Amino acid sequence: MVKSFRKGINFPLLFISFYACLLLNACSVRQAQRNLLQDPALQGAHIGAAVYNQSQQTWVDKYQSNLYFTPASNTKILSCYLGMKYLKDSIPGWQIKENADSIFLFPMGDPTFLHPDFPFQPVADLIKNTQKQVVLCLPTLPDAFSMFGRGWAWDDYADDYQPERSRMPIYGNVVTVTDTKNGTSVQPSYFIQGQEAATKYSIWTRDYRTNHFYATGKNTNDKLQQVPFITDPTYSLTKKLIEDTLHPKLPLVIQKGWNASSASLLKTVPTDSLLKIMMNRSDNFFAEQVLLMTSAQLLGKIDDGAAIDTIKKIDFNFFPQAPQWADGSGLSRFNLNSPENYVALLQQMQAQFGLDRIKSIFAQGGKGTLGSYYKNIPGVLYAKTGTLGNQIALSGFIVTNKGTQLIFSVLVANHVSPTTYAVRKAVEKYLTTLMSKY
Repeated sequence: MVKSFRKGINFPLLFISFYACLLLNACSVRQAQRNLLQDPALQGAHIGAAVYNQSQQTWVDKYQSNLYFTPASNTKILSCYLGMKYLKDSIPGWQIKENADSIFLFPMGDPTFLHPDFPFQPVADLIKNTQKQVVLCLPTLPDAFSMFGRGWAWDDYADDYQPERSRMPIYGNVVTVTDTKNGTSVQPSYFIQGQEAATKYSIWTRDYRTNHFYATGKNTNDKLQQVPFITDPTYSLTKKLIEDTLHPKLPLVIQKGWNASSASLLKTVPTDSLLKIMMNRSDNFFAEQVLLMTSAQLLGKIDDGAAIDTIKKIDFNFFPQAPQWADGSGLSRFNLNSPENYVALLQQMQAQFGLDRIKSIFAQGGKGTLGSYYKNIPGVLYAKTGTLGNQIALSGFIVTNKGTQLIFSVLVANHVSPTTYAVRKAVEKYLTTLMSKY
């Protein structure tokens, strides 16, 4: 007869110890949740939380996790997924044709053209150095998107976080004003030619309906300011800016109509280099252009509404709750999503792209938009923040010091704390308590 117990092992005691640990963890989770809900900074707010132990395939905590919240810039996690999937290794920002006399360029939303964050400028170099006639081609049919996303605030038109969306961005669709000890510089200078020099460290703005930029005379400590300009879907302004900056051998020509047959794809910067800036800086402009470029790749046209409808059906049909999705950046309050959806999305991203690639793109605790948070924690956090008036969000990954991987989403709506700092510290305390137990 084979003995069923090994000598020296007290199995009843082992089971008691195991269940005692489970009970201790459960009590810790409940206490962490109570601390979050009772924090003074969150009194009166609506809170949703979902924390999943990916290592053990079990839920750690769920509180109102199936309800809808305004996710703010957590919407960029959706855009990040699209960029990783549809933009491949490098930005497919242009189509190009060439004959003996001319080069025909068809832009498809590449936000890096003459953008100061990207020194590699293959299209700009081509325009500047070719002896041929450069032709900028408009789409045969008008694009189905507007310069502002659905539900954006109209009176933020001059704020740096809300540049206009466009098929052919240039300079990030903003005027950049830089103050140095040698004076004030403006790029592109085309917009202020003929104006008097501005006083250093003065706040800059723009007229509502025109591209008239001016210094207000009010002081600022910012050495660098950016003010969006009004884009032009006919490319007439783009033509002037390119000629003023690159000085091509021949004046550019604008042509309506494009036939993609026999065209080749002109790629620019590595996709992940764009996505990393988008996620770490929470760059609204990059996120919007990622959505538009995805539309071009997926549908063969730039139509953000049609792209969103299609992506919800083929890519995001696994969401536990059907989201309301309005834009790529999260500027719109029409966006509604749930903590459970974000956990499901992050799981899908890890399965498709791997955690290492995600870590190289997402902001890390203590850095980027998380620079003031998660510096001394029992693990490493990679996440995306989100902020709108009275709303904050945080969703991402944690690898604890014990090697456990947690996937989480915490969404807060309608808080009335005078600053977001206290709200974010309450969320930090909640997550830190959980990661110390796993």
